[in-house]
Amino acid sequence: MVSLALAVLITVLLERFSAQTRSVSAITRSYEAHHIGKGIHQLFEAWLRNAPSNKLATKLGENGLALTARLSEGLTSNASGPETLRLFLDDAQGAILTEIGSLPAEDVSLAESIIAAAREIEGDRADGRPVATELAVARRTLGPLAVSVKAATPSTLRAAVVGACGTSKADQLVAELFRLRDENNLSTTSISEVANKAELNGDERARFLKAVTAEPTLWNVIAEVSTEQLLNPGVILRYRGQANILNTGAGGTLASRSVIRNWIREDLR
Repeated sequence: MVSLALAVLITVLLERFSAQTRSVSAITRSYEAHHIGKGIHQLFEAWLRNAPSNKLATKLGENGLALTARLSEGLTSNASGPETLRLFLDDAQGAILTEIGSLPAEDVSLAESIIAAAREIEGDRADGRPVATELAVARRTLGPLAVSVKAATPSTLRAAVVGACGTSKADQLVAELFRLRDENNLSTTSISEVANKAELNGDERARFLKAVTAEPTLWNVIAEVSTEQLLNPGVILRYRGQANILNTGAGGTLASRSVIRNWIREDLR
């Protein structure tokens, strides 16, 4: 009986110790994840402040590479040598905004019209049938109202245009926007010229220029940390999120601060 009691006591103590170890490990990992993520964000801020151009898309390299930093002492807690951080950006504004509660009051009506246009394009799906791929309209819950012409699908862009101007001139406007995209000639000025060419009235023009944009401010952010160990090199850690970056500095320079949402860590090893 004494042996049995001791065995039970030892088992309970070991389980408690194991639970405490897991708890401490989880707290430590959370602490590390927070501070590594914050450090990457600060490095991103420094890159934004020191980049030479005020148009973010012109700063990106292959596959949207924004910056590369070699960290001689590593970034992770168990680094045994140099680690490299690569940060990539991708246009995240090629979708219509469906969470409109934070919009200015004067933009709510336009946002609702765009959402209604998206439903019409996709058709009535109350019967549960899936939306055809070519009719599917991309949606998002973060960011500004405008849809990025560069990243939008035909159906998504059409929803934005129809919501802003109605159907009568939608074909012409969408075709002109895609022509500009194909010619790599997208700019605020060229989109304004499309509105002029379509002879939009004052209200249509204002709504059209709010509904589409050539200069997105919402971006997908992917940060990858890779090790340079000889025996097992490669990416060991990844962060994903979405950054809202505004051109609010003097002379149109990029803001020195950005807001990163949904900043999630992925351990790859």
